[in-house]
Amino acid sequence: MNSQLLELIFFSEKRKDILLFLKEGPKTTEEIKKYLNTSAVAVLPQLKKLRDDSLVFKAEDVYSLSPLGIAVAGRMQAMVSLLNVFGKNYEYWSKHAVECIPLSLRNRIGDLENCTFSEPPDWTHLFEPHKEFVEKLSVSRRIRGIASIFHPLYPYLFLSFAAKGADISLLVTRTVYGRVIEEYQTELREFLKLSNSSFYVCDEKIDFSHVVTDRFLSLTLPFSDGTFDHKQDVLCFDPAGLQWGEDLFAYYRDRSEEIIGV
Repeated sequence: MNSQLLELIFFSEKRKDILLFLKEGPKTTEEIKKYLNTSAVAVLPQLKKLRDDSLVFKAEDVYSLSPLGIAVAGRMQAMVSLLNVFGKNYEYWSKHAVECIPLSLRNRIGDLENCTFSEPPDWTHLFEPHKEFVEKLSVSRRIRGIASIFHPLYPYLFLSFAAKGADISLLVTRTVYGRVIEEYQTELREFLKLSNSSFYVCDEKIDFSHVVTDRFLSLTLPFSDGTFDHKQDVLCFDPAGLQWGEDLFAYYRDRSEEIIGV
């Protein structure tokens, strides 16, 4: 898109919303007014600008996207979603290593546009798993997780959830696996005996940690300097965010070795 077209679309919230609304199909002036919750005086000049730049056609009182408008609107949603992700908490995203997410998933980071952020733990629980995180895990029936760091409570935690019947697949780095084998081999052996559990080891570089369940996604990114952020996680609860988390797990699972027994 050239700068003139970008200004036309993104310098007006109404024009942006009109194009995305017309992406669903032709609409009357009244339908557009109702959707934008505004008056004809406010919406008609924006429609005229879109018509003048050949993005929108008008037939009597019905507006529709032109072929150019269809092409533009088809790419807009991804950009709008991306801006929504970064715009809601720009300080967080600007200070964390988004580049550690695989490119294919990074290109879809707009799927996290409805994300929120966990509350930092108080000083008395600073290095413990977030209470909210553990509570949500305890009621999840399907759990997929990637761990680039080791926490001594995790082997017991996930073993207990698996023993209660949750469908659990865990994936760790080779370094984390070495720690598990060295200190928690008994727990891993019990975990692998369960029919509803699986365990993978990945030799690729992974700098983040994440868990996705049937209820939520939790993503822990390192700071831009590589240090681990143990205070705040990205949280998502909507279907798009959960699918993004599932696909992130599948990306590394397909590049990992499944551990059958120890």
